[in-house]
Amino acid sequence: MLTGRPADIPAGGACAFRLPRDPSAASRARSLIAATMRELGFTVDPIDDAKLAVSELATNAHTHASSAARPELWIWARTHPGPELVVSVFDAHRDIWPVVGDADLLDEHGKGLSIVAALAAHTGSHLTRSRLTTTIGKCVWFTLPLPTPWPAADRVIAPEFAADRLQAVLRARGVLTTRRSTNGGTSILTLGALTIEAEPKSFSWRDGQGRFRQPLVDLQETAERIVSAHESRTRSTP
Repeated sequence: MLTGRPADIPAGGACAFRLPRDPSAASRARSLIAATMRELGFTVDPIDDAKLAVSELATNAHTHASSAARPELWIWARTHPGPELVVSVFDAHRDIWPVVGDADLLDEHGKGLSIVAALAAHTGSHLTRSRLTTTIGKCVWFTLPLPTPWPAADRVIAPEFAADRLQAVLRARGVLTTRRSTNGGTSILTLGALTIEAEPKSFSWRDGQGRFRQPLVDLQETAERIVSAHESRTRSTP
């Protein structure tokens, strides 16, 4: 199953694929990431790096995936903190996490994921929820530099349109927000104690870790960070 098209990624879209529950998850993830990156103009070397990295993540997701929820592969682009392709593998196990090893490399309960850290620009993991079902869980992700020139680098987006899209993306994942507009033209989305402002050039919000800004074209990155902040707050609330 697929949502989104690779051609939509430069304009703030994303692809989400459901992976098999069996050991073929890794080979399926390799095939999907390669096809998507070729369409986005990546050359052979970064595609090969991504295939190796995503194979590790998909294998671990399969190992820990529950029978009720299949792993998922997500792909989108962000321009901040740098122009990068974000590749995430989701699973429903929120109690099994990668940990940082002695050499600052990912290691999931003794099973080395150092290959991911060695190949990627950045890596990480966070609480989140499925893009294809109502399942809550976590994702483990890595990034690779985008090819240049990247077509969305100078894209101009109206804040009201960006707020509409962000609200729709969050609603599709079961995260409901209210919305209002200020006299100055800023659109404001509210999610509990979290307030997200769509300003002329960026989204901005504050959570327990500080204040954040993300360019309006980074719709998927913003949505993922908001979902993660919401899930972290929900999990910590008695």
